Amino acid sequence: METQIKLSIPANLYERVRQLAKIKQMDVSTVIVDVLDEAVPSIHNDTESDAAIDREMAAYIALHPVLKQTYWGMHVAIQGGQLVDYDQDGVRLSKRIYEKYPDTFVWITQVADEPIQTIHIPSFRLIREDA
Repeated sequence: METQIKLSIPANLYERVRQLAKIKQMDVSTVIVDVLDEAVPSIHNDTESDAAIDREMAAYIALHPVLKQTYWGMHVAIQGGQLVDYDQDGVRLSKRIYEKYPDTFVWITQVADEPIQTIHIPSFRLIREDA
């Protein structure tokens, strides 16, 4: 469903949009809609996505002791709170999962000693020497 609106924008911005539309061989209104669609986050989808991430991460953490015994070093895929696939090759696993679950969040990770790895990033400190 579309809603038609009247929108006032600065002339220089309109000119930039018009030039982009010409380059992309699209009409100006389509370019504006595309740019807004990319720039404005969907609040509903973000909330759903966060809940799915939290749910699958919690499932992985709960399953980790068992997964560690059987699948240590392997890449695993958790969906719906269950192990749905695994592979030694993470890329190969990801391709299968994206084909099987194209619009669903699936937790994919390599099974290691700890369920969630802590990453240490060394930092440096600049010391200014006064002359």
